[in-house]
Amino acid sequence: MQIVFSVKNEIRCPENAASMFPGAAMLPDGSIIVLFSSGSSFESSDSRLYQARSYDNGQNWMYTGRIYEDVLINSAVPFTGYAKPVLLPDGTCAAVGYGFFRDRLEMGLSDYAEKFGRFPEVKNFVLRSSDNGQNWSAPQWIEHSFPGMEISGPPLVDRGGKIHFFAAPFTLEAQSTGYSFASADGGMSWEQNGEFFHSDHIVPWETRSVELPSGRIVLVIWAFDMKEQKHLSNHLIWSDDGGRNWSAPFDTKLRGQAANFFTHEGKLYLLQARREGTAPGLYLNRISFTPSDTVVCGSDICLWNARGMANQSGRIEQQFAALKFGQPSVLPLSGGEYLLFFWSCVEQNYSVQAWKFRFED
Repeated sequence: MQIVFSVKNEIRCPENAASMFPGAAMLPDGSIIVLFSSGSSFESSDSRLYQARSYDNGQNWMYTGRIYEDVLINSAVPFTGYAKPVLLPDGTCAAVGYGFFRDRLEMGLSDYAEKFGRFPEVKNFVLRSSDNGQNWSAPQWIEHSFPGMEISGPPLVDRGGKIHFFAAPFTLEAQSTGYSFASADGGMSWEQNGEFFHSDHIVPWETRSVELPSGRIVLVIWAFDMKEQKHLSNHLIWSDDGGRNWSAPFDTKLRGQAANFFTHEGKLYLLQARREGTAPGLYLNRISFTPSDTVVCGSDICLWNARGMANQSGRIEQQFAALKFGQPSVLPLSGGEYLLFFWSCVEQNYSVQAWKFRFED
């Protein structure tokens, strides 16, 4: 099986040098939107949430501007938001995410974390659009009793219409718990209904989710050992009761970091950003479950070889500041085609990549 790319587009805010962290959704009018963060530099305090749109299945993209203005936050401190969109059953588009109140405008997030040992104040929010992403509501804060959570993946809409997100508090503490939240009213209110992960030294970053035809919800986490300052392989965790109870983490032995899921011809694939070792890049591996709940991981399929973009060593705060690519996702199109999204950096210019591909024997 081969991956054949037909179109490779770049998406960016024309006024800024750094555009990254894309999330895409197909809307009822047939258009595709991409939400992404953009600022003057990586993690800069002027980073805000922007949007681009395609009316021709990703052949061409049109930059459409900011999602919301700062005045809607009602805060004297600038807010850098990140969010991923998803289409709800009623045709509404909802975007769920997190953001930082930038109380030190001269500092990037990694600089801030290295200096203070923590990130700026984090809050979670929901945006909604009822007109195919033409207009968005003001951010609505998600109220919970935890520090702001790293909702870096798109929310999951299950087959019953509930919305879920899965995340851990976005801190640099060694002890970490991953929580499952659900909403039965389109994201207007949320209930914490489970814990999918707990460790006294490992953090479950960049959690992504998928619902299988059986109703099983599967998560993939970027596991990082805070005590040893060491990247671990991606782990899978699953729930058969809507996110209330969870399996033990399963070690895939796949040395990826930010990862995602997608399905092709009914088969589940794991899509990974691998930033360590001699062959960094984006990789696919088929994932299957046996009747006894053993996970089988298929062989590597390389989507993109990121030569020269491997992780730098050092503490995680320094590594964050030096990342060169990440957050891959795949959006299915008609006719057996797909769109691959990720961000990458070339000579300090960061942009969102939108590449169309298909499988060929």
